[in-house]
Amino acid sequence: MLKPKPSLGLLADLLDGLDIGLCVFDAEDRTLAWNQAFLYFFPEHDGFVHVGEHYRENLLRFYRTRLTSDELHYVEEYVASGIARHQAQTRPFEFEHRGTWLQVSAQTIPGLGRLRLWRQITREVESSPRPSAADLRIGAPDGIAAANADGRIVSANWQFGQLYGLPPGEAVGLTLESVVAQAWQNADSDAPAQLLAHLRESQRFAGAPFEVPLPGERWIRVIERVREGGERTGFHFDISALKREQVALRAEGAEARRSASHFRGIIEHAPAGMLVVDAEGRLVEANRAFRSALGDGADPVGRPLATLVLPEDADVLAEMVAEVRTLAAEGRGPAVREMRFPRRDGSPMWARVSAVRLHLPPNPAATLLQVEDITARREAERRIAHMARHDALTDLPNRTHFRERLDLLLRQGAGAILWLDLDRFKVVNDTLGHAAGDTLLCEVARRLRAALRSGDTIARLGGDEFAVLLDDGDPLAASQAAARLIAAMQAPVTVAGRSMHVGVSIGVVLVPCHGGDADTLMARADRALYGAKAAGRSTFRLYDPGMDEAVAEQHGLELDLRLGLERGEFELHYQPIVTAAERRVVCREALVRWRHPTRGLVAPAAFIPLAEATGLIDRLGTWILRRACCDAAGWADGTRVAVNVSAAQVRHGLLIAAVQSALRESGLAADRLEIEITESLLIDSEAADLLLALRRHGVRIALDDFGTGYSSLSYLRRFPFDAIKIDRSFIADIADPDTAAIVRAVVGIAAQLGATITAEGIETEAQLAAVRQEGCTEAQGYLFGRPVPLEDGLTPAQDAV
Repeated sequence: MLKPKPSLGLLADLLDGLDIGLCVFDAEDRTLAWNQAFLYFFPEHDGFVHVGEHYRENLLRFYRTRLTSDELHYVEEYVASGIARHQAQTRPFEFEHRGTWLQVSAQTIPGLGRLRLWRQITREVESSPRPSAADLRIGAPDGIAAANADGRIVSANWQFGQLYGLPPGEAVGLTLESVVAQAWQNADSDAPAQLLAHLRESQRFAGAPFEVPLPGERWIRVIERVREGGERTGFHFDISALKREQVALRAEGAEARRSASHFRGIIEHAPAGMLVVDAEGRLVEANRAFRSALGDGADPVGRPLATLVLPEDADVLAEMVAEVRTLAAEGRGPAVREMRFPRRDGSPMWARVSAVRLHLPPNPAATLLQVEDITARREAERRIAHMARHDALTDLPNRTHFRERLDLLLRQGAGAILWLDLDRFKVVNDTLGHAAGDTLLCEVARRLRAALRSGDTIARLGGDEFAVLLDDGDPLAASQAAARLIAAMQAPVTVAGRSMHVGVSIGVVLVPCHGGDADTLMARADRALYGAKAAGRSTFRLYDPGMDEAVAEQHGLELDLRLGLERGEFELHYQPIVTAAERRVVCREALVRWRHPTRGLVAPAAFIPLAEATGLIDRLGTWILRRACCDAAGWADGTRVAVNVSAAQVRHGLLIAAVQSALRESGLAADRLEIEITESLLIDSEAADLLLALRRHGVRIALDDFGTGYSSLSYLRRFPFDAIKIDRSFIADIADPDTAAIVRAVVGIAAQLGATITAEGIETEAQLAAVRQEGCTEAQGYLFGRPVPLEDGLTPAQDAV
């Protein structure tokens, strides 16, 4: 006999009654059909699965409605991953979904397509008792009952009676509500009214699954299929074990959520940046401090950690991640590295990153990273390192950096050193002040750097000294570079509103021609520079071995100078200063001479600068003051004595003590001593205060060589000089109307201040007549007498000149 062919309606009811989710796709992955259990397992897909739609379109619609705006760019990635899993599945696998463990399998049906099946499974917990036989039956349709349009049962199988605790025959004629109420009465309890109302309500809807609680913590899930006439078939499943597992999973999930929430709260409010990365290297947490440090922008959660750091630091990050694994395996940690993260504005953020493994559900392989912003520290370290090797004023390499470059040049081979010193820089510094001098040095640095090639090194060694390193040892190339530097300084420089001309002198040495070590080369470059200055400045000189002899001569002269002070080889010569009208001697200027045993009489221009440079000027100046005061104390005519004072003596602060000592020892009246200074000292306020203190002691102060480069009529008004000496260069041109006008102006100011005016360098009667006409009160020059030693005698004829 042939089996009766089942109706399509009954077949659909049976498929929906299965406790197995089912979805069918054709050969082109278009959706054909699915059962009610599929939607029970995946209620989030209800309304999103369409017959005839490709699986890819289904996934696109699903993800687009569930991702945030910041995550939408990941849609294609998720869809591609889902399709790949869908097409590549060849064996069953298990996964957890909404607190329930499912096993999914796929089968290919020839001529139709693919069939995917989802079945509920339970996982045995080690601490739980072994499940009963009833628990193991989860997934099978335990009971089936057919009911008429009035909801009364017309037939039921044996399993249905077992589920509700009554013989199958007793169920016939009862409604499901009555069956459930009787099951509760058999357990000596009343069915909850809310449950019975829920059963009545549930049966009004066709095919909507519902769950029925029974005494003893038992649960039945019911899926009914209602046909056109109102008849219905109900499929009843014992889901008690599943419910217990769900309760355990919910409790576990709640605990995990509480831990995660607590952990997330700590991370979010931590003062340092905190990141959590999953096992695949994607960011799952990024706290407020980290987001703020990078700048407002898109949330980085969901991005691979490797995309957050600068590409050039990717290797550093990879090393740290590898070390984290090793340290975690050994029970040690953390791994620490420094790397850069790009901010939203494009600037890099330096960070010290500490990484440890986390063992928290649901990501047991997650990594926690603490990100400390050290940009300020890194920048400070960079500035400190830069400042240690660069000049603070000009930002050029300093002496230390220059020496490093020079040592490198010596290891590499040939090159050249240019040793530079500014000409007339001291005039600017002393006249306009140090701030103007700093401005000038910055402009000089800019010009010199612009005149060099990009590969050349220019450094400021200190003060107005610079040095240049060339990587070309050819003498012609070095000479051309020196010429460019000199030409760069020819144009005037405007400083403090004044146009100044400052040149540069350069000494040149070649590597390795002129030496094989840095110290020798720098010393010889300095000698070449000295030669350039001796040649007239604003020029350059290539080192010549003969320059060593000049240095040796200078060193010998310095030694002789020290010995000369010990041996008393110095003497004073005196030149008279007379009244312009009567030619009467009123003062004698003390001029020092050095009577060297082999060199003869050495002029001051040869040893005074050396004494200033070596610090011997204080000893020499003290001797001059003492000797001049002692000599003047014996002059019967009572004339004054004038002593020139070096600027170094005043700046060293020993002048007042030396003057007081000389006056005390000699017994000379203070008003007979006249201290001659140059205008450069008046720039220094401390020096001016010192001179004023001397004047309060009764010592006369004279301004010497007025008009020789520092001259400003304002000086005459700022300081109460007793005498002003007009430089011989003006007297030589006194016949020129312009020069005469200048002399006249100075005389007028001096008259208002009550100071005497001394004209220096008078050699002719015509010059004397001219200075008389302009109002000069005193005169000095060869016309009245040359400087002579005291032992030669001051004859009456000289006194009456």
